[in-house]
Amino acid sequence: MSQRSIEVKVGALIVVALGLLAAFIVVMGGLSFQPTYQVNVDFDNPGGLQAGAPVKIAGVKVGKVAELQFRGGQLDPDSKQPVPLIRVVAKIEKRYQGAIYENSRWFITSQGLLGEQFLAVESGSHDRPILQDQAVVRGISPPRLDLLLAESYELLHRAYEGLTSNEGRIEETFSGLHKTLTGTGAFFEHNGAKLDRIVSNVEDMTVEGKETVKLARERYVENAQINRIFNNVEGITATTNRQLDPLLTDGRAVMGDAKKLTGTLTSAQQLARYEKITQDAEATLGSVRVAASDGQAVVAHIKRGKGTIGAMVMDEGLYDDLQEMLRDLKHNPWKLFWRE
Repeated sequence: MSQRSIEVKVGALIVVALGLLAAFIVVMGGLSFQPTYQVNVDFDNPGGLQAGAPVKIAGVKVGKVAELQFRGGQLDPDSKQPVPLIRVVAKIEKRYQGAIYENSRWFITSQGLLGEQFLAVESGSHDRPILQDQAVVRGISPPRLDLLLAESYELLHRAYEGLTSNEGRIEETFSGLHKTLTGTGAFFEHNGAKLDRIVSNVEDMTVEGKETVKLARERYVENAQINRIFNNVEGITATTNRQLDPLLTDGRAVMGDAKKLTGTLTSAQQLARYEKITQDAEATLGSVRVAASDGQAVVAHIKRGKGTIGAMVMDEGLYDDLQEMLRDLKHNPWKLFWRE
């Protein structure tokens, strides 16, 4: 019986140990019995991500990386372009599906500088549809530190080669710089007094400029007369604005009246009247011209001494007799009434 009891105890101990080992494996391995759905994330370079790495949202594990598929050499059937090299198959627990949307962002990061790499997810915006099972999204590839180090090494190597191959030019450059600095120091040393005077003059000009600005401000900005001028201008402007509408109304009325008057004066009836008046004026002017011609002819006839009036005007003897008769009548007016 004692041998039997020992065997039972040893068997029970082994079973308990195996159970503890299985529980430890489940806990440490992050095994979950929750239902999952699949999301395919394409990367050009997934870095050091490995199968079994966790998938996290805001630091909370929501799934794991099931596998990494190499797809080099394949072409997209729609665009006929090469597809990304690596497809990461992520298994996400369905209870977290409502927190991942179509515009979610997938990238690879690590826990600290040397920690394990994992697939991180930014949920996206709530106004977009939920990401469905077997969806294919494009991930953000992590920066390649090895490539950065290689390029940095190449850059440093080229810089070293440039320095070594141009050692003479660099020496000449530093020698010229030394001469320039030495000459500059000597210039300042020999012209220190002049530079001091220049600085003093500049300082005096600055003080005078400040005083000028102050005086100009007092005279043209803070002056009460300027303020009154601006106030008067504002008053005139306000008055003009108030009177502008009535003036415009009156101007429109005057223009309307002028338009009516112009329309009346330029009517067909008025134009006929103007034409009749013009014709009458031309006829009258013709008659006046004829009368003037006749008058000129009469005057010329008289000047030539023709006719009674011409003879009386142009005959000097007759003129002298008339003058003598008038003089006699003036002295002897009784001759008009009787004869001797």
